[in-house]
Amino acid sequence: MGLIKKGALLACVMLLAAATGCGRKYTDDVRSSLGSMSLEQKVGQLLMTSVPGCKLNSETEEIVERFMPGGVILFGYNLDGPENIRLLINGLQEHSMRNSGIPLFISIDQEGGRVRRITHGLEQFPGNMAAGIAGAPHLVYKWGRITGLQLRKFGVNMNLAPVLDVNNNPGNPVINTRSFGSDPAIVAKMGSRYIRGLQKSGCIAVGKHFPGHGDTAQDSHVTLPVIPWGIDRLKNVEFVPFKKAIRSGVEGIMTAHISFPGILENSDPATLSPVFLTEILRNQMGFSGLVITDDMEMNAISGGRDMGEAAVMSLIAGTDIILISSYGKNINVIHEAVMKAAQSGRIPLERIDASVRRILECKFRYRIMSPEKGVSAWESPGLTETEEKILDSAARVNRELSRRAIFYHGRKGLLGKDPASRRFVITGDPVIRSVLEHRSGCIVMQSVEDLYRQASLNYSGIKNTVFLHVKDPDLRIISDLAGFCKRKHAELVLVSTGNPFPVAGIDFVDSMLFSFSGTEESLRQVALCVAGEFMPAREINCYLGI
Repeated sequence: MGLIKKGALLACVMLLAAATGCGRKYTDDVRSSLGSMSLEQKVGQLLMTSVPGCKLNSETEEIVERFMPGGVILFGYNLDGPENIRLLINGLQEHSMRNSGIPLFISIDQEGGRVRRITHGLEQFPGNMAAGIAGAPHLVYKWGRITGLQLRKFGVNMNLAPVLDVNNNPGNPVINTRSFGSDPAIVAKMGSRYIRGLQKSGCIAVGKHFPGHGDTAQDSHVTLPVIPWGIDRLKNVEFVPFKKAIRSGVEGIMTAHISFPGILENSDPATLSPVFLTEILRNQMGFSGLVITDDMEMNAISGGRDMGEAAVMSLIAGTDIILISSYGKNINVIHEAVMKAAQSGRIPLERIDASVRRILECKFRYRIMSPEKGVSAWESPGLTETEEKILDSAARVNRELSRRAIFYHGRKGLLGKDPASRRFVITGDPVIRSVLEHRSGCIVMQSVEDLYRQASLNYSGIKNTVFLHVKDPDLRIISDLAGFCKRKHAELVLVSTGNPFPVAGIDFVDSMLFSFSGTEESLRQVALCVAGEFMPAREINCYLGI
């Protein structure tokens, strides 16, 4: 990579990518509600399930009636336009009130960037790594504030975000751009600001994945990752963002299905470990909020254990809410196992009551429940005039955050306005194409083969720069193009809008432009940068290791 050693840019990307106001505690209301609940109602509150379809149907009604879950998680298949989302959530809440008498947590994975469930009617922010690169905590707070308000308008009261993992393994297949970066201090700062913004808007934040999913090259959806580090390493790196989040008042923390044999001296995942969930998270770190498992159907759990037994072990270890991402037979397996363990005393009633107390108290404080004539009534979400005005800034905040995240590394003089230059842009993305197709000096092409057929590249006296848009880089194609550009005395710039690490590891291309996000606004901003409309806010010299 010229004078730049292989891995210098990778290290640079790794490093760079690197309190709630919801009112008093409702002690009396919680005590009254808890005292009137049956064991079946209490066990139901410990479950968060998914439901089928995008409308309230008989199968969904049966789940709510039979198991009386305390929460529901929504996925893409549940979301059919803004109005239908509201109708589904209203129907779920009304049906829950008719059966258990307690309203639901309605949760969703709306992280931003590449993990987002609601794709229409809600501002699509660029995600954590882009925010970490942007280095603007005030914008991250606004992002959380806006997202919380927009989710509330749909009826969603819990966001399973932010990711607080420190992404210090460039080969991580599941976290990467979902992390704020590889520096624990940056992850802590940005994560805490997002949490404060989200919860200020009346939407519950859930930091994930404790004790840390960043330093693994395996995906817990597929297998049980193993991290060999001891407790000192975790205290100095992985725990840092979670400690900051706890001090910032985060309401929920999600567990990681990851094994730490150097600490536990066994192969149990942290989700099942009283050492991690009670001794460390509760006692040492002082977390008093909700502990929520990651999906218990992920192979890290379900691949080698009975799911009912795993759920019981997790509750004994200190979990408050068991998350089940399907709506099939596993709900019954887990519910039956927890009921038997509760009836036999294996899970003491005091342990169940402690979790239900935390759940109810959170629902009261976030106005999911409100005492009304002796009944815990569900309050339909509504925004104040001030909150509606905050939403008016959504597009502007997204634009600024996405633009500040654009990062360039490479030869100088290839970006910015230059009438004497010609830019060949190879992309199949419709957003990038629409921005560039009618701009002077930009020639947009669908494929590398189109460039090879472009005879005008031989025109002397004009500086030619080729911008190749990549998501999942094909090294053979890039190598061939790099050779072609060298023969034609043209410059080559890789434009990455996905996971940056595979691109940053390429050592035969000198110049790279990153957005760290593939959202529509990120694509628009990277296209404007290619067109020379602005220079990246941060052009870092990676020789210095900044």
